[in-house]
Amino acid sequence: MTLEHYPPASAVLAAHVAHLVEQAPTVRRYIDAAVTADQLAEKAPERSGCTAEQRDELVQQYLAVLDRQDWCTTIRSDFDPDSDAYFWFAGNVAMRLQLRAFTDPTVDR
Repeated sequence: MTLEHYPPASAVLAAHVAHLVEQAPTVRRYIDAAVTADQLAEKAPERSGCTAEQRDELVQQYLAVLDRQDWCTTIRSDFDPDSDAYFWFAGNVAMRLQLRAFTDPTVDR
């Protein structure tokens, strides 16, 4: 399923990322936001109901949240590194997006 034929898609995504800025970080929120950013970044913008400029701005906004220190600390301290989910996420989504929590060894655990 895509947002391609959903006219307010870019507004809904913008509202979602704006809401995340105000939220406390959790593993679930981190993963959901990262997967959303990854899908936006990997697909043609029209598949997300956005222009290229809207899509690029949304991805940058998601990454800004994901790279915040509190969000990095939460994912690194609360996501079980021995789980299959961690292995998949780190090797796919986190790698493609170059997420700071997974690439910067100075992020607190």
